[in-house]
Amino acid sequence: MPSPIHAVLEQLGSYANSVFWIVFILGLCIYSHELGHFIGAKLSRMRVHEFAFGLGPMLFGKKWGETVYAIRAIPFGGLVNIAGMEPGQEDVPDGFHTRPRWQRFVTIFAGVFMNVVLATVLFWVIAVFHGVAIPDSRVTIIGKVMPGEPAEVAGFQVADEIVAVDGNQHNLAIEEVAPGSPAEQAGFQPGYFILTANGQDIAVPQQLVEILRDTQSQPVRIGAIDTNASSIADSLVTIQLPQVTAGGQVSPEQAATVARQQLGLTFEPLDQASVVRYLSLHPNTKMDVSVVRGEREITLTVHPGEVWGRMETVTPEGQLDAPHRKLGRIGVLLTPRTRRAGLLEGLTIGAVQSVGSVIMVVESVRGMIAGKIAAEPAGPIGIMAMTAERAEAGWAAVLSLGGLISANLAVINLLPFPPFDGFHIVLIGYEGIIRRRIRARPEIIIRLAGVFLIILLFAWLMAKDISNLIMYGTP
Repeated sequence: MPSPIHAVLEQLGSYANSVFWIVFILGLCIYSHELGHFIGAKLSRMRVHEFAFGLGPMLFGKKWGETVYAIRAIPFGGLVNIAGMEPGQEDVPDGFHTRPRWQRFVTIFAGVFMNVVLATVLFWVIAVFHGVAIPDSRVTIIGKVMPGEPAEVAGFQVADEIVAVDGNQHNLAIEEVAPGSPAEQAGFQPGYFILTANGQDIAVPQQLVEILRDTQSQPVRIGAIDTNASSIADSLVTIQLPQVTAGGQVSPEQAATVARQQLGLTFEPLDQASVVRYLSLHPNTKMDVSVVRGEREITLTVHPGEVWGRMETVTPEGQLDAPHRKLGRIGVLLTPRTRRAGLLEGLTIGAVQSVGSVIMVVESVRGMIAGKIAAEPAGPIGIMAMTAERAEAGWAAVLSLGGLISANLAVINLLPFPPFDGFHIVLIGYEGIIRRRIRARPEIIIRLAGVFLIILLFAWLMAKDISNLIMYGTP
């Protein structure tokens, strides 16, 4: 048993690791954005007074040409000072507003572009040095067992391959729909992933069949996600299934058979997401987990602990949500079977994931505006907390979150409100229409109003993050 001093040192080491990754990821996202503006300004032959790494007082600075390259005291993010960007500074030599509008647009948009580039690089690093999931591989492997957690007590080991939970070997992702079956007539299609039945969260066919058998209402309302949909906002599906007949205790094998014969549904094999979902739905419930270890299959009995967290569900109003709730956890990190990508292949994978992340953010915002997705934005404290959580899972998990954060920043910075880049882009377009520079006083008022609203928004987000951390211990 480790000594109290050893335990304290381990905890301090964990905190230091979390702080390092928080500063590294958030700082890298901000610095890359400012680097984009700097490169855009230099390519447009604008005068840049200073380009600095970090914030706060200057520790070191060297002037090269017309620009001071500096290192500042706080190693977080960076800043770029482009000549002539302030209101009323129209005639500054080689300043921002002395250049053609297309060059001004390029300079502003370059910050957004560099956030997309950063996301691409982070995803590339993961693909090349950590690996990518093998396509169509539904193998769920234990990558890490947390000390003192239920999984360690139950005897789980690294490299164990989970093949069944409580005998369930299938999830609720639809693989096939039989022609002319009740499921096809109801509108089900391959690629649908069932989340709820009559408002109850479910994870395996056994739970679905039991609800379809025992419900008093006819038919049963099903909430599902269409994984083939072009956007998150359009992926939510609410559909109905008829009741089924099944006597006595329904085993996992019987459930799969009933679903296939009476509904025309064939489900995909168990995968990582469904294992996590099944465990999450059974906090403080003893269960049997079958794993393949070496050449043999063994069954381990584990008693999941209970923690606050989030899990996707479909609300009675037909909205996709992920509210805080008590979830089951056994203290393992799961991973699919992976392979290392080559340098060029990794670059392609990184670019696709980066662009996909940007599209996902845009579609999520669209879904929130349309009321199809519950609005749960995270503030700076929530982002820090999520980064700290990912730090426990390893560097690849942190870099993956960093890619998502960078993609988020790319989208957020295109909002047409000061102090975001989108405001400058709108201003450039408006000045192109009126054929002159906007007067300094109105611009200052608009900027100050925008900054004030952003400060209020950040204060609200921080208060929400702190409230969640106090109440639930998680953002």
